[in-house]
Amino acid sequence: MNYKNIKLLIISTTKFDLDGITNVILNYYRSIDKSDMQIDFVIPNDIRMDFKKEIESYGSRIYIVEGRMRNPLLYVSKLIKIINENNYNIVHAHGNSCTLALEMYAAKKGGVRVRIPHSHSSKNKYKLAHNILRKPFDTLYTHAFACSQKAGQWLYNGEAFEIINNGIEVIKYKYNAEIREKYRNKYNLIGKKVIGHIGHFTYPKNHEYLISIFAELININNDYRLILIGDGELKPSIEKKVSELGLTNKVIFTGKTLDVPQLMQAMDMIVMPSRFEGLPLTLVEAQSSCLPCFVSDAVSKEVAITDLVQFISLEKSPKEWAEQIDSLEHVNREEIKESIYKQIVNAGYSITDNAKRMKELYKKFIE
Repeated sequence: MNYKNIKLLIISTTKFDLDGITNVILNYYRSIDKSDMQIDFVIPNDIRMDFKKEIESYGSRIYIVEGRMRNPLLYVSKLIKIINENNYNIVHAHGNSCTLALEMYAAKKGGVRVRIPHSHSSKNKYKLAHNILRKPFDTLYTHAFACSQKAGQWLYNGEAFEIINNGIEVIKYKYNAEIREKYRNKYNLIGKKVIGHIGHFTYPKNHEYLISIFAELININNDYRLILIGDGELKPSIEKKVSELGLTNKVIFTGKTLDVPQLMQAMDMIVMPSRFEGLPLTLVEAQSSCLPCFVSDAVSKEVAITDLVQFISLEKSPKEWAEQIDSLEHVNREEIKESIYKQIVNAGYSITDNAKRMKELYKKFIE
């Protein structure tokens, strides 16, 4: 096999932007040895200019194909055309449900030998389409990836799959006291107890419950502050709730930002009461930053790479969450940063190691 003939098409079925799945895709893309591969992208939306320049600098092509759920027949026909024109031998599609049958069907019709869906969650919002497409989905893929055991068991219905850890550049998130001081000064957080949350303002992330928890924490201690990183359809309603509770001067909405590693240094903990998740990349990053993480029991238990993670039931009240969070003993991040770094790497979350494994799997599948 001449590996210069490996042609990979990566398909993102969710918005390609500053979010979890995009970060996973780009982390692997940046780290994998591309010297003997042609890697192209299909994405559902206009791309950020910085992403576009970076991807095209490696000789990769970007195809924007909209209307996936609005007009699936047209979407699939466009995919087939792209695949036929470029003669790909691997299609690797990232998503959350059996609607990935669309990408797998297009890949099969285009004669692609290796067809890989990649599960990133343990539930989805397209329940009817998911159930209708279950049978065709099960017959169309050739290999299966998942970000966690829970995400894989849910999508692949008892069939075998490979767990692909959401790898990160661990050193980038390692605790740094100087960066912490700089960003706490920047956001006027000196002397405050800072809670962080990173994620799109969407139903699964459960922001409204997070605000209720934060309101209870303010009742306990007025020095708490909350940083919300991200954007999304529910952001206006969350901003409204924050205002109605009189918390506007205690909550920072950063919007989308590339400063996530730096802002994590400024935080004192992460609180993530998600309704459902696969294995959130942000929690791997947060642990790498030595941040205590209070996480709902709906999140995969595999995310507890270190002892920094505490799971709390969503059946508990916001007040109970707040009391458990407020009982946290001080964590000396400087003291534990080296041991945490080793734990994250040894647990298999180094993107450098994982990208090598990904490429080995691609080669194995083609052979």
